[in-house]
Amino acid sequence: MAIATSGYFAESLDRAARLSRKALQDSRAIGNQHVLEQLSDVYRECRTPDWDGYGAMPVEQDTMRCAYCILESLPHGFPQPSIGAEPDGQLTFEWRTAPHRVLSVSVDPNGDLHYAGVFGPNKKYGSMAFFTSAPDELLQLVREL
Repeated sequence: MAIATSGYFAESLDRAARLSRKALQDSRAIGNQHVLEQLSDVYRECRTPDWDGYGAMPVEQDTMRCAYCILESLPHGFPQPSIGAEPDGQLTFEWRTAPHRVLSVSVDPNGDLHYAGVFGPNKKYGSMAFFTSAPDELLQLVREL
């Protein structure tokens, strides 16, 4: 009887762990849903040449994929950016906490991130590479806002 109870207990723990994992994944998807929809909308509007009426380059599918991967790699509960597109075909993430506390990050199709930020009286700019997870430098910059 102890063996049967032990097996039942192990199965119950396994089932509870799977349900907890699924709930976490679902909450992550729901938490990202708005920004992922915004990314999709911007891509749809800006994937053709001259999308702005002033000769803008189209946003490439590789740029969209890279931006999507970056958003998916942000830690759970991390502030979500607003999404935009630039005339050179890059996508932009922007975090703004006050008029003089703004970080703008451009995403190119190669996974290079170019940023400029105003942090009160200070300004920062530079580049970083995205591989498979959000760069620590990016996370730190957003936290500084």
